[in-house]
Parts: sequence; C-alpha cells; structure tokens
Amino acid sequence: MAQKKMSGYAALYNYRLMNLCVKASPESLLPVEVQLGGEPRHIEDVAMARNAPDREDQFEIYPLDKDYLFPIIRALHDVHPEFIIEVKQFGDSDPDDEESRYILATMPPVEDARHEVLMDAVGGLSDECDAKIKATFDRFTGEITLKLVDAPEDEIKEAKDALQEIHDNHADLCKQFRANKEQEIEEAYQQFLADKAALQAKLQEEAATRNEQAAQQMKWNPDGE
Repeated sequence: MAQKKMSGYAALYNYRLMNLCVKASPESLLPVEVQLGGEPRHIEDVAMARNAPDREDQFEIYPLDKDYLFPIIRALHDVHPEFIIEVKQFGDSDPDDEESRYILATMPPVEDARHEVLMDAVGGLSDECDAKIKATFDRFTGEITLKLVDAPEDEIKEAKDALQEIHDNHADLCKQFRANKEQEIEEAYQQFLADKAALQAKLQEEAATRNEQAAQQMKWNPDGE
C-alpha cells in the first residue's frame, strides 16, 4: 500500500513536470478536453497531433473535422495559455479551403522571466511531492510500530527497512525527475541567451558596416578621386 501511494505521487509529479512545457511533449496534450456540443472530448478523439519536422518546440495538430478547429484552439488556450497558436494551411492549398487548415502550437522561448517562473514551479511541485512521500513514510512507519508492537525486534527492523527502501527509491526517482526537468529548462534558457547574443552581434556588425559606409561617403576628396 505504501509503495502504491508513493508511486502515485511520483507519477503525478512527473506528469505535472511534463506540463511545464519547454519542448513539445505529447503528454502535455493529455489534459486538453475539447467542448463539442456541450460535451467534453479528449483531444485524441477529435484531432491527430505530431511534432513539427526538425522542431522540438512545436506541435502540428490536425482536426478530424473542420468544425473542430476553433474548439480545439479554445481548449488548448484553457490548458496551455503560454502556447503560441497559429492556424496554417497544407502546402499550397487554397487559403479559403477550411478542410486544409491545421494548428501550429509553438512553445514560447525560455527567456529570463519564464526561466525564473519555470524553475520556481519545478521547486514548488518538488516540495509538494517530497512532503507527500515523507508523510506516507511517517504514516506507515507508525502503523508498523502499532501492528508489530509484540513482534520480535528483527521482524520490526525488517519491515521498517523495507519501508525505508521504498521511500528512498521514490525520493531518488523524484530527484531524477526534477534534475531532468531543470536541465531541460536550463538548456533552453542557455539557447535563448546564445541566440540573443548572436542577434546582438549581428546587429552591431550591421550597424558598424553602415557607419563605415556613411563615413566613406562623407569624406571630401578635392581631386575627385
């Protein structure tokens, strides 16, 4: 029973981390429910989704019916307001052809503010999960003490050691979940900083070139050379 509870807390923690979207993870679409005719429908019942080619930060979502397009967009916005949503057309299809429309969902860049928000969220979820696992451990430790009050010491020790192992395994698992998510966030943040620095360097180089060209044009040459 203790293992089942701790496993449940660990699985929920990992699921919540997946929904702190940095990459376009399919699991992040699982909580999306689309309202059709007043009835909630799972997104997999009304659309097909895939990662965009050569992009880790984008989904392509293809409604199974043209009338599902905007209900899906509303549902995505309700669950993931941070997604950047665009309506696209297949290839060179007619822009007025509603059947050829699909949704492109892009994860926002991990800039300074979002980096801080995501890290704080990971920490908060981690603290909550750790507290639940610890509370379960304490509860079952107490139950062992009560149930085995008249049992030999070695039997009590064996039961407590087994419970301790279950606790430690799940605590370590959650630490790994946290480390993986924080690494994913940090890598995206460092990519943002690198892209920002590269853009600034490019703009500075272009500005220097323009200034040099302007200076050359302003030079006065009395010989006309």
